[in-house]
Amino acid sequence: MSTALYDAITDPTPPPLEQAGDDAIFQRSALLIARRGWCQGQGLLYIGSPHDPQAASLVGALAWAATGHAESCGAEVRAALAAVRARLDPHNSAHFSDWELVCAWNDAPARTRWQTIALLQSCRYPTLPLPRRGDRLMGLLEEREAVARM
Repeated sequence: MSTALYDAITDPTPPPLEQAGDDAIFQRSALLIARRGWCQGQGLLYIGSPHDPQAASLVGALAWAATGHAESCGAEVRAALAAVRARLDPHNSAHFSDWELVCAWNDAPARTRWQTIALLQSCRYPTLPLPRRGDRLMGLLEEREAVARM
């Protein structure tokens, strides 16, 4: 495991805003959900403290990773939501706001934690196809990172 990835996994604090690029936001969001848990249900953003969530929805994880507060909805969060929406609705055909579309996707009854992590990882690597199964994407990403370290 790379030192940077290990630090990101063991450090629960979000990066300073000036260092939180899109890649970092998606990575930290995925790690938050992988490490602490995922929640869903009619706009539920997080469980625990908004500064230290113990579980988070897709929107809550993005907000926390971008700003350090799971209830925030600043420009960084809106940009991250727009990027996720672009993966979910590439033709922009759904007549919902980014927030509504991402919340509806998160709260779908058959949605899983691993699908949410896979979506976040696919936002980091938009040239990869959006997988149907999260474990397949996680394997592809691990393989890609291993090759990059060589």
